[in-house]
Amino acid sequence: MQLESGPAAYDRNYNLVIMLVGVFLGAYFLYDYHIGYPKKNLEAARKALAPLLGVENVPQTLSETPTQPETQARVAELSELAKSKPINADDVRQAFGQPLFTMPDEDGSGTLEHFVSAYGIARVPIVRGRVDPKQIYWMPWEKSKEEIRLQLYCALVAFAFALYMFTRVYRAAALRVVIDDQGMTYAKRRIPFENMVRLCDYSRKGWVDLYYKHGPQERKLRIDNQKVRKFDEIIDTLCQGKGFEDPRKAAEEAEATAAPEPAPEAPESTDPAETAETDATDADRTDRA
Repeated sequence: MQLESGPAAYDRNYNLVIMLVGVFLGAYFLYDYHIGYPKKNLEAARKALAPLLGVENVPQTLSETPTQPETQARVAELSELAKSKPINADDVRQAFGQPLFTMPDEDGSGTLEHFVSAYGIARVPIVRGRVDPKQIYWMPWEKSKEEIRLQLYCALVAFAFALYMFTRVYRAAALRVVIDDQGMTYAKRRIPFENMVRLCDYSRKGWVDLYYKHGPQERKLRIDNQKVRKFDEIIDTLCQGKGFEDPRKAAEEAEATAAPEPAPEAPESTDPAETAETDATDADRTDRA
């Protein structure tokens, strides 16, 4: 007696599709992290800076600083410093670095220093050589640094999930079932006939449970037609080798026993009163006719 079965296509293909979805999502998030979101920010920066610098003078790449949280932190530091002394342009440049460009403000009373990054622009008004930290404001581009970084984290999660699904695809594709005269090997798990206890709990959905002894314990192995190709042949071979009752027939008999019997028809009434009433009704119908 010898039976060999490979994997069923359903389980392998199902896990493969889910794995490919994970790969697609990971690639999508990674694209947004590396290309998509930075490109949107650069386009927004060029659109905002072109009227101020001229299209030909807009930089092709932008620095990583300042960001909005960094700007808020530096404004807080300058506000604290302003309690002890007036804030001037040197203090601002010590906090922010060199501005990308400087231009007069709208009323001509001072200048605006622009500190531009890949995430937005910090504008610092300087009037008569003095800076009011409360007047420093931040204008963001399309995506913040945190939003861009989130795409990387999402990509890593998606790729980790795809890797997990790859292991399931591999296990599903490598599944082998071999039954010989001594017992069954299921996915490298050896179960001798002498350790098999019962084969039962068959479902029309396509599975059956094999109970077997493993040391002092009793364990269950579910044999599923979505995982193994020769599902019915495995049941037949186990029943033949161990002498089990066919669980498919047992399930059919159980269903037949549990099926409700048709309700009996109600017997005709023999009550004299009801018979007399019926006769009177029939006679009335005859008179009307």
